[in-house]
Amino acid sequence: MSSTARQPLSDPDESEPPGTVPDPFPFDAVIFDLDGTLVATERFWVAAANVGARRAFAELGLERELPSPVEWLSMVGLEIGAAFDAVFADLPPEHRALVMARCVEEETLALRAGGAALLPGAREALSELSSLGVKLGIASNCGQSYLQHMLTALPLGEWIDAPRCLGSAGVHCKADMIGDLLSTFGTRSAVMVGDRYTDAEAAHAHGVPHVHLVQGLAPKGERIEAEARLSSLLELLPRLRQRTLWIESALTRLSLLRGGACVRGGPSTLGITGPIASGKSLFARDAARLLRARGRGCVVVSLGDYSHPDVAVAPERESPLEHVARRFNVERLIEELLEPHRAGQPVRGPTGEPIAPGDLLILEGEFLLHPRLRLGLDRVLQLQVDETLALNRVAARDGQEALVELRRRGLPLQREFQLAFPPETRADLCLQAGNPLGPEGL
Repeated sequence: MSSTARQPLSDPDESEPPGTVPDPFPFDAVIFDLDGTLVATERFWVAAANVGARRAFAELGLERELPSPVEWLSMVGLEIGAAFDAVFADLPPEHRALVMARCVEEETLALRAGGAALLPGAREALSELSSLGVKLGIASNCGQSYLQHMLTALPLGEWIDAPRCLGSAGVHCKADMIGDLLSTFGTRSAVMVGDRYTDAEAAHAHGVPHVHLVQGLAPKGERIEAEARLSSLLELLPRLRQRTLWIESALTRLSLLRGGACVRGGPSTLGITGPIASGKSLFARDAARLLRARGRGCVVVSLGDYSHPDVAVAPERESPLEHVARRFNVERLIEELLEPHRAGQPVRGPTGEPIAPGDLLILEGEFLLHPRLRLGLDRVLQLQVDETLALNRVAARDGQEALVELRRRGLPLQREFQLAFPPETRADLCLQAGNPLGPEGL
């Protein structure tokens, strides 16, 4: 974790005792792949597929070697037609279709005979996540009947809130499933857990972090991008809770926590800023949840809440300060909220929410190192992300039009703003935020 301090932070004298409420879990939803992630598919698939293939070869009068176990397992997690096309590329399409049909028939018989089982750690992880109120989803390249069998026979249906597969309405690929689940759950605070490159690609298509299960069924050498790699699902919850420890560490360095407890009489305002798609909104939300659990009242306000109602058309060329003045009513924010709150007066946020004098007011948004805003904030945390990653997140979250506009105007303006007001000297803490799970080993 890379960070720089703007100045030595105060060492508060007193801390409030920790609250009695457990720390909130840092993600709203966890989406799982099915085969090789939750289900021990190798226990039934290879044997069933061998029987099915032998039947098909006999019907077709073929003399052909059976695929190896590695080849059979390489098919798991992929769209079934494409998987059979790859392993049986030497056969004409009609022969491949018959082999696939017979293999699926034998797999169905094996499942009806009780061949399916959960992988080690799956039951424990699903049960604990469900008990914490985390929404649980499945995104699998299987068919509807296969998915339904797993939900009832294992029984995954006790924990899974929303299962999706290639037979689900409006779904054409795994990325569609994840998009639908995010919409169904009403959150972007989610993680995808899987074992194949298709899981990673689908997750990153929506800007969601991917946790790769190394014990899964990915063939040797398969390239899989992931924010975390686990050898077992027993490691999942501790790894996801690293986000809480990451946020706690930052709040401690900003003099808002000490020894895990909220600081009495500490800073009253905190700015969380950074470039677009650096994770400001969720970091602010999760920091507030953590502080509330530790006994400190918190209210999160967005700079966007103080946008001018009728934003003037952007000129072809404007300075960073002109851009902020055109888009946001900075003076209203300072006069109605920041200054009276720092003076110990009760105030109301932009939507009327009361903010008591002892509450921590968290302001999140870009451009908080603007000179006027910086003066109104006791502490400022800058989240840093690589530009390429930010562009990928914007494309996943907002689409290609937003990406084009960001490249044309947003990025040049962002670079100019950071040159004029360097985070390294103006923020109290700069935090690398490329991995939403937080760094390992905290």
